[in-house]
Amino acid sequence: MSETQASTQQQGAEAWPEAVLAHGSHWQPWIMADVTFAIIFVLATLGLSRLKKLPGGLQGAWEFSMEWLEDIIKQVMGEAGLPLLPLFFSFFIFILIGNLLGLIPYFASPTAKTDTTLALALVTFGSTHVLGMRKKGILGYWGHFFHVVDASQEKGISKVITAVLQYLLLPAIELVGEMARPLSLTMRLFGNIFAKEMLLTILAALVLQYFNARSPLVIMPLALRPAILILGVLVSLIQAVVFTALSMIYIGGAIATHDEHDEHEPHAELAPAHI
Repeated sequence: MSETQASTQQQGAEAWPEAVLAHGSHWQPWIMADVTFAIIFVLATLGLSRLKKLPGGLQGAWEFSMEWLEDIIKQVMGEAGLPLLPLFFSFFIFILIGNLLGLIPYFASPTAKTDTTLALALVTFGSTHVLGMRKKGILGYWGHFFHVVDASQEKGISKVITAVLQYLLLPAIELVGEMARPLSLTMRLFGNIFAKEMLLTILAALVLQYFNARSPLVIMPLALRPAILILGVLVSLIQAVVFTALSMIYIGGAIATHDEHDEHEPHAELAPAHI
Protein backbone atom coordinates (compact mmCIF):
# COMPACT_ATOMS: atom_id res chain seq x y z
CA MET A 1 0.00 0.00 0.00
CA SER A 2 1.39 3.41 -1.01
CA GLU A 3 1.95 6.22 1.43
CA THR A 4 -0.74 8.30 -0.30
CA GLN A 5 -3.34 5.54 0.03
CA ALA A 6 -2.47 5.01 3.69
CA SER A 7 -2.80 8.72 4.36
CA THR A 8 -6.17 8.82 2.60
CA GLN A 9 -7.48 5.89 4.64
CA GLN A 10 -6.26 7.47 7.87
CA GLN A 11 -8.01 10.75 7.04
CA GLY A 12 -11.20 8.82 6.17
CA ALA A 13 -11.12 7.01 9.50
CA GLU A 14 -10.60 10.26 11.37
CA ALA A 15 -13.57 11.75 9.51
CA TRP A 16 -16.04 9.37 11.14
CA PRO A 17 -15.51 9.96 14.86
CA GLU A 18 -19.05 9.26 16.00
CA ALA A 19 -19.35 6.03 14.01
CA VAL A 20 -16.44 4.37 15.86
CA LEU A 21 -18.36 3.60 19.04
CA ALA A 22 -21.81 4.10 17.53
CA HIS A 23 -21.87 1.30 15.01
CA GLY A 24 -18.47 -0.27 14.89
CA SER A 25 -18.83 -2.80 17.71
CA HIS A 26 -20.83 -6.01 17.83
CA TRP A 27 -21.41 -5.35 21.54
CA GLN A 28 -22.74 -1.83 20.99
CA PRO A 29 -26.43 -2.69 21.60
CA TRP A 30 -25.57 -4.47 24.87
CA ILE A 31 -23.26 -1.73 26.11
CA MET A 32 -25.60 1.13 25.26
CA ALA A 33 -28.63 -0.73 26.63
CA ASP A 34 -26.75 -1.11 29.93
CA VAL A 35 -25.94 2.61 29.85
CA THR A 36 -29.63 3.34 29.25
CA PHE A 37 -30.68 1.15 32.18
CA ALA A 38 -28.08 2.85 34.39
CA ILE A 39 -29.40 6.30 33.49
CA ILE A 40 -32.99 5.21 34.21
CA PHE A 41 -31.93 3.73 37.55
CA VAL A 42 -30.10 6.91 38.59
CA LEU A 43 -32.99 9.17 37.55
CA ALA A 44 -35.51 6.95 39.34
CA THR A 45 -33.39 6.87 42.49
CA LEU A 46 -32.99 10.64 42.50
CA GLY A 47 -36.68 11.13 41.82
CA LEU A 48 -37.67 8.90 44.74
CA SER A 49 -35.07 10.22 47.17
CA ARG A 50 -37.00 13.35 48.14
CA LEU A 51 -40.70 12.73 47.67
CA LYS A 52 -42.96 15.72 48.29
CA LYS A 53 -46.71 16.25 48.27
CA LEU A 54 -46.15 19.11 45.85
CA PRO A 55 -43.72 17.55 43.36
CA GLY A 56 -41.13 19.58 41.58
CA GLY A 57 -38.17 18.95 39.35
CA LEU A 58 -37.38 15.31 38.72
CA GLN A 59 -40.27 13.95 40.80
CA GLY A 60 -42.66 16.14 38.84
CA ALA A 61 -41.25 14.91 35.53
CA TRP A 62 -41.74 11.27 36.55
CA GLU A 63 -45.29 11.87 37.77
CA PHE A 64 -46.21 13.89 34.67
CA SER A 65 -44.91 11.11 32.41
CA MET A 66 -46.85 8.44 34.29
CA GLU A 67 -50.10 10.42 34.31
CA TRP A 68 -49.74 11.34 30.62
CA LEU A 69 -49.16 7.72 29.64
CA GLU A 70 -52.03 6.62 31.88
CA ASP A 71 -54.37 8.95 29.98
CA ILE A 72 -53.24 7.46 26.66
CA ILE A 73 -53.87 3.94 27.95
CA LYS A 74 -57.41 4.90 28.99
CA GLN A 75 -58.08 6.37 25.55
CA VAL A 76 -56.69 3.39 23.62
CA MET A 77 -57.51 0.42 25.86
CA GLY A 78 -59.90 1.70 28.51
CA GLU A 79 -59.65 0.89 32.20
CA ALA A 80 -58.69 -2.71 31.38
CA GLY A 81 -55.28 -1.51 30.21
CA LEU A 82 -54.26 0.26 33.42
CA PRO A 83 -52.70 -2.87 35.02
CA LEU A 84 -50.28 -2.86 32.06
CA LEU A 85 -49.06 0.67 32.79
CA PRO A 86 -45.65 -0.56 34.10
CA LEU A 87 -45.04 -2.44 30.84
CA PHE A 88 -45.91 0.48 28.59
CA PHE A 89 -44.05 2.99 30.74
CA SER A 90 -40.96 0.74 30.61
CA PHE A 91 -41.23 0.67 26.81
CA PHE A 92 -41.58 4.43 26.60
CA ILE A 93 -38.83 5.50 28.99
CA PHE A 94 -36.28 2.95 27.75
CA ILE A 95 -36.84 3.80 24.08
CA LEU A 96 -36.86 7.55 24.73
CA ILE A 97 -33.62 7.65 26.72
CA GLY A 98 -31.99 5.10 24.41
CA ASN A 99 -32.91 7.21 21.38
CA LEU A 100 -31.56 10.39 22.97
CA LEU A 101 -28.20 8.78 23.74
CA GLY A 102 -27.41 8.78 20.04
CA LEU A 103 -27.38 12.59 20.05
CA ILE A 104 -24.27 12.59 22.27
CA PRO A 105 -20.95 12.48 20.35
CA TYR A 106 -19.19 9.11 20.56
CA PHE A 107 -22.35 7.50 21.90
CA ALA A 108 -25.02 5.52 20.08
CA SER A 109 -28.64 4.60 20.54
CA PRO A 110 -29.22 0.94 21.40
CA THR A 111 -32.34 1.27 19.26
CA ALA A 112 -30.17 2.00 16.20
CA LYS A 113 -29.50 -1.74 16.04
CA THR A 114 -32.06 -4.38 15.10
CA ASP A 115 -30.85 -6.50 18.05
CA THR A 116 -32.56 -4.12 20.46
CA THR A 117 -35.61 -3.21 18.40
CA LEU A 118 -36.34 -6.88 17.64
CA ALA A 119 -36.11 -7.75 21.34
CA LEU A 120 -38.59 -4.98 22.17
CA ALA A 121 -40.92 -6.06 19.36
CA LEU A 122 -40.85 -9.67 20.54
CA VAL A 123 -41.86 -8.56 24.04
CA THR A 124 -44.89 -6.84 22.53
CA PHE A 125 -45.60 -9.86 20.31
CA GLY A 126 -45.36 -12.33 23.18
CA SER A 127 -47.38 -10.13 25.54
CA THR A 128 -50.12 -9.75 22.95
CA HIS A 129 -50.74 -13.47 22.56
CA VAL A 130 -50.04 -14.54 26.14
CA LEU A 131 -52.38 -11.92 27.59
CA GLY A 132 -54.96 -12.66 24.91
CA MET A 133 -54.97 -16.38 25.76
CA ARG A 134 -55.07 -15.57 29.47
CA LYS A 135 -58.15 -13.36 29.00
CA LYS A 136 -60.09 -15.52 26.50
CA GLY A 137 -58.59 -18.98 26.87
CA ILE A 138 -56.47 -20.74 24.27
CA LEU A 139 -59.37 -21.91 22.12
CA GLY A 140 -61.32 -18.71 22.58
CA TYR A 141 -58.34 -16.55 21.60
CA TRP A 142 -57.13 -18.46 18.55
CA GLY A 143 -60.70 -19.24 17.52
CA HIS A 144 -61.33 -15.62 16.56
CA PHE A 145 -59.10 -16.11 13.52
CA PHE A 146 -61.81 -18.44 12.16
CA HIS A 147 -64.74 -16.11 12.79
CA VAL A 148 -63.88 -13.19 10.54
CA VAL A 149 -66.85 -14.28 8.42
CA ASP A 150 -69.65 -16.74 9.21
CA ALA A 151 -70.41 -19.43 6.61
CA SER A 152 -73.41 -20.69 8.56
CA GLN A 153 -75.43 -17.69 7.41
CA GLU A 154 -74.93 -18.46 3.73
CA LYS A 155 -76.59 -20.94 1.37
CA GLY A 156 -75.61 -22.85 -1.77
CA ILE A 157 -72.38 -21.92 -3.56
CA SER A 158 -72.01 -18.84 -1.33
CA LYS A 159 -71.82 -21.14 1.69
CA VAL A 160 -68.94 -23.12 0.10
CA ILE A 161 -67.03 -19.98 -0.87
CA THR A 162 -67.58 -18.39 2.54
CA ALA A 163 -66.48 -21.61 4.28
CA VAL A 164 -63.23 -21.61 2.32
CA LEU A 165 -62.70 -17.98 3.29
CA GLN A 166 -63.63 -18.62 6.93
CA TYR A 167 -61.48 -21.68 7.57
CA LEU A 168 -58.59 -21.34 5.10
CA LEU A 169 -57.86 -18.03 3.39
CA LEU A 170 -58.81 -15.42 5.99
CA PRO A 171 -57.16 -17.25 8.94
CA ALA A 172 -53.98 -17.56 6.85
CA ILE A 173 -54.08 -13.82 6.06
CA GLU A 174 -54.73 -12.97 9.70
CA LEU A 175 -51.82 -15.13 10.85
CA VAL A 176 -49.47 -13.54 8.30
CA GLY A 177 -50.58 -10.14 9.55
CA GLU A 178 -49.86 -11.16 13.15
CA MET A 179 -46.40 -12.40 12.21
CA ALA A 180 -45.68 -9.17 10.33
CA ARG A 181 -46.31 -7.01 13.40
CA PRO A 182 -42.98 -7.63 15.18
CA LEU A 183 -41.14 -7.07 11.89
CA SER A 184 -42.98 -3.79 11.40
CA LEU A 185 -42.22 -2.63 14.95
CA THR A 186 -38.58 -3.67 14.59
CA MET A 187 -37.86 -1.94 11.30
CA ARG A 188 -39.86 1.24 11.99
CA LEU A 189 -37.96 2.06 15.18
CA PHE A 190 -34.59 0.91 13.85
CA GLY A 191 -34.91 2.75 10.52
CA ASN A 192 -35.81 6.12 12.01
CA ILE A 193 -33.15 6.10 14.72
CA PHE A 194 -30.40 4.68 12.49
CA ALA A 195 -31.12 7.35 9.85
CA LYS A 196 -30.91 10.09 12.50
CA GLU A 197 -27.54 8.87 13.75
CA MET A 198 -26.08 8.40 10.28
CA LEU A 199 -27.09 11.95 9.35
CA LEU A 200 -25.34 13.33 12.43
CA THR A 201 -22.26 11.22 11.68
CA ILE A 202 -22.10 12.45 8.09
CA LEU A 203 -22.34 16.06 9.26
CA ALA A 204 -19.49 15.45 11.74
CA ALA A 205 -17.42 13.91 8.95
CA LEU A 206 -18.02 16.91 6.71
CA VAL A 207 -17.02 19.32 9.49
CA LEU A 208 -13.69 17.52 9.97
CA GLN A 209 -12.97 17.19 6.26
CA TYR A 210 -13.69 20.84 5.49
CA PHE A 211 -11.84 21.97 8.61
CA ASN A 212 -8.74 19.96 7.69
CA ALA A 213 -8.93 21.34 4.16
CA ARG A 214 -9.34 24.88 5.59
CA SER A 215 -12.46 25.30 3.44
CA PRO A 216 -15.11 27.96 4.15
CA LEU A 217 -17.72 25.26 3.43
CA VAL A 218 -17.22 24.07 7.01
CA ILE A 219 -19.87 26.63 7.97
CA MET A 220 -22.62 24.61 6.26
CA PRO A 221 -22.45 21.38 8.29
CA LEU A 222 -21.80 23.39 11.46
CA ALA A 223 -24.97 25.39 10.84
CA LEU A 224 -27.01 22.29 9.98
CA ARG A 225 -25.93 20.25 12.99
CA PRO A 226 -27.99 22.15 15.64
CA ALA A 227 -31.09 21.83 13.44
CA ILE A 228 -30.51 18.09 13.04
CA LEU A 229 -30.03 17.75 16.81
CA ILE A 230 -33.40 19.41 17.42
CA LEU A 231 -34.97 17.16 14.80
CA GLY A 232 -33.27 14.19 16.48
CA VAL A 233 -34.91 15.04 19.81
CA LEU A 234 -38.32 15.18 18.13
CA VAL A 235 -37.74 11.91 16.27
CA SER A 236 -36.59 10.24 19.50
CA LEU A 237 -39.74 11.32 21.34
CA ILE A 238 -42.12 10.51 18.49
CA GLN A 239 -40.70 7.04 17.91
CA ALA A 240 -40.93 6.22 21.62
CA VAL A 241 -44.59 7.30 21.61
CA VAL A 242 -45.37 5.43 18.36
CA PHE A 243 -43.85 2.14 19.53
CA THR A 244 -45.64 2.36 22.88
CA ALA A 245 -48.98 3.35 21.32
CA LEU A 246 -48.84 0.54 18.75
CA SER A 247 -48.05 -1.92 21.54
CA MET A 248 -51.15 -0.67 23.37
CA ILE A 249 -53.28 -1.17 20.27
CA TYR A 250 -52.00 -4.69 19.61
CA ILE A 251 -52.33 -5.85 23.20
CA GLY A 252 -55.62 -4.02 23.67
CA GLY A 253 -57.09 -5.73 20.63
CA ALA A 254 -56.00 -9.13 21.94
CA ILE A 255 -57.52 -8.79 25.40
CA ALA A 256 -60.68 -6.87 24.46
CA THR A 257 -64.01 -8.67 24.36
CA HIS A 258 -66.42 -7.96 21.52
CA ASP A 259 -68.25 -5.23 23.47
CA GLU A 260 -65.00 -3.63 24.63
CA HIS A 261 -63.63 -3.71 21.09
CA ASP A 262 -66.70 -1.88 19.75
CA GLU A 263 -66.48 0.66 22.59
CA HIS A 264 -62.84 1.58 21.92
CA GLU A 265 -62.75 1.10 18.17
CA PRO A 266 -62.87 4.86 17.43
CA HIS A 267 -59.72 5.37 19.52
CA ALA A 268 -57.83 2.72 17.58
CA GLU A 269 -58.57 4.68 14.40
CA LEU A 270 -56.51 7.55 15.82
CA ALA A 271 -53.33 5.51 15.26
CA PRO A 272 -53.12 4.58 11.55
CA ALA A 273 -50.97 1.67 10.53
CA HIS A 274 -48.53 3.87 8.62
CA ILE A 275 -47.27 5.70 11.75
